[in-house]
Amino acid sequence: MLTLEVRRRPGTGAEMHRITGPSATVGASSGNEIVVRARGVYGRHLRLLERDGAYHLDLFRGIGAVQLNGREFSGGAIAPGDRITIGEATITVVDAAPAPRSTPVDEMPEGDVAPPPPVAAAPAPAATAQLPATEVEYRGLRSAAYRICRQARSAEDLATELTDFLDRELPPSEWAVGEFSPIAGFRPLASTFRENPALPPRMVQDIRSGERLARSESVTGILTLVVEPPVEGGGCAGILVRESPRLAARAVLFLEELVQLAGVAFAGAVAVADEGAPAIRPTQEAPIGAVPPAIEASPAEIVLRSTDDLKKIVETVEREVIDRAMRRVEGNQSRGAQILNISRGSLIAKLKEFGVPDYRYMRRERGRRG
Repeated sequence: MLTLEVRRRPGTGAEMHRITGPSATVGASSGNEIVVRARGVYGRHLRLLERDGAYHLDLFRGIGAVQLNGREFSGGAIAPGDRITIGEATITVVDAAPAPRSTPVDEMPEGDVAPPPPVAAAPAPAATAQLPATEVEYRGLRSAAYRICRQARSAEDLATELTDFLDRELPPSEWAVGEFSPIAGFRPLASTFRENPALPPRMVQDIRSGERLARSESVTGILTLVVEPPVEGGGCAGILVRESPRLAARAVLFLEELVQLAGVAFAGAVAVADEGAPAIRPTQEAPIGAVPPAIEASPAEIVLRSTDDLKKIVETVEREVIDRAMRRVEGNQSRGAQILNISRGSLIAKLKEFGVPDYRYMRRERGRRG
């Protein structure tokens, strides 16, 4: 049996894991026997297996060396007391006793009778993860996301918690949460991808041109990058997903809402002059003594900073999402209801409740220009 002590980062609490089988995988994805969500840990990072009477560590293809007792280590035997470092996570080998070898029947002394092998119970059928489909379910997801963003103490912690949240609530897609800049591209802070994906140049160009969502379809699946409204000359929060299966339109809208909320939390360390005033995020290096320009915050950002009233926050963000969807479809209520995954009657009631403008004038203006 292999006993491991896992710490996501220095100073955090330890998690104990006991491996009774011949092997186990370690990584950030929920499909591993040992799930470690920390900065620098890939979706499937390494495998621990029993071989030749000892436990060995093997890295998955494409994964760089880890640290074993402070030195680079690309694989081999491990022993009790060894300290394995993967990014910010630390795994300490507490015990590494291989399973006892059973005596074959032909080697047993005469007169001894081998006991009958135990009858293994039939495995329970695996439960199929159900993706959220109703507005009530998405409202619950929004509430959980708000709590995560309010409690995060750093961008790295927030990215790790949001990646864990998305992997749990929208399986079995692969997720990465990080920052996007026009120069460096997307930089993941936490990821469940088995291998760090390379973004197609067209996706990067779409985001640089001002799009908030870029998609690329290939034989490996659908790669989607969602970013918050970009800040000229600076970076912004982003969520990268390899969709499996393809996400519904309502789920994509939820990601747009979530990444905007994450962007507010990423910038939460910036001081504000007055309570309730929008945060100021510098867009580029300014001369010493220069005052950075204030960026106009959305109603959702202002409410999020000024109150903990969850009902008020949900209503404000819901109005913003509906307003954005109706603007996108130029006031077409049937298409808007389909995107928002609600009935047309419910949409009409919400349009009246929230006072959303009638965007059909955009179609009329487009017709006059044509």
